[in-house]
Formats: sequence, C-alpha cells, structure tokens
Amino acid sequence: MKFAGFLMFWLTFLSPTSTTHEFYLSVTDVNYIQEEKSLQIISRVFIDDFEDVINKRYQKDFKLIPSKEVKEIDTYIETYLKDKFILSTEKGQLKFNYLGRKYEDDMIYLFLEVERLDGFEFLTVENSILTDLFEEQKNMIHFKSDTFKKSFILEKGRLERKINYATDQYK
Repeated sequence: MKFAGFLMFWLTFLSPTSTTHEFYLSVTDVNYIQEEKSLQIISRVFIDDFEDVINKRYQKDFKLIPSKEVKEIDTYIETYLKDKFILSTEKGQLKFNYLGRKYEDDMIYLFLEVERLDGFEFLTVENSILTDLFEEQKNMIHFKSDTFKKSFILEKGRLERKINYATDQYK
C-alpha cells in the first residue's frame, strides 16, 4: 500500500465520532520555524489511553476531564513527556518547554516548544509515548520546515528516527 493510502487508512481511525478504539495511535506535528529558531510541537493522543498511562506509571487516579482535574496533573504530564519524547541534533539532546494541553472530542492536544534552536544538520526524534502500556502503540510523526516535509511511524522495535535535514534525506 502506498504511504498516502496508508496514511488515509490510519487517519480514518482518528475520526472524532469514535468513542472507543481498538488501535493505538498518536500523531505529532513537529514544525521548525527558522525565523523564530524554534520547534513547535503538537501531539494528539487519545484521552483515555493517556489517562491510563499516567495513572499506572505514577500510581494515581487522575481524571483527564477539565472539571475533575487536579493542579499537579501538568507536572506528571510534563515528567512523562520528558521521559518518552526525546529530540536531539548533532549538538546533543534538546530541552523543550511543556506549554500546556487542551481537550477536543476524545483527544488531548499536548503543546511543546524548543526555543533558541540554531540550524542543524539532523534531528533525531524518539517517541515512546504509550508504548510502555500498549504493545501495538504507533506514534506518527510529521516534520515540517518551510517546504521540507517528512512523515513516519514509530513503534516498538523502532522508537526513533533520524531526519537528515541538511541533505533532504532521513534514515
């Protein structure tokens, strides 16, 4: 199946009308904005899956429902993301800021940013979000900078991918 067809197949499963799911997929957009020297990142994950992983990992009983949230939820979310979502360049691991979250339908949107990022030759993305809870978890990554675009899926057995930004190739 061609990648575009495969992508459409997976996006069909992300329909907001779905209330339950039998697959595990997150989608993360990583946008490099050269003028601002920043990576702006939005990750979309099913709320129930993310709630499960946070609760199991930290032995909590949090509800990811705005009216039932506790203040410290952001601390746990940020800690989890910093452990499971890792970005690096040839200069080393990048530090990102967790900016917050929002809920839409059955998804949680997680907002991250890397500031003061000078040019780089390659970007390595490691995304193991939810793979510690769901064996069949897949994490789709879309990288974009101006007209340069790359998309790929990470899963158990291959949790990281290198984007060779300088030569328009990835490994």
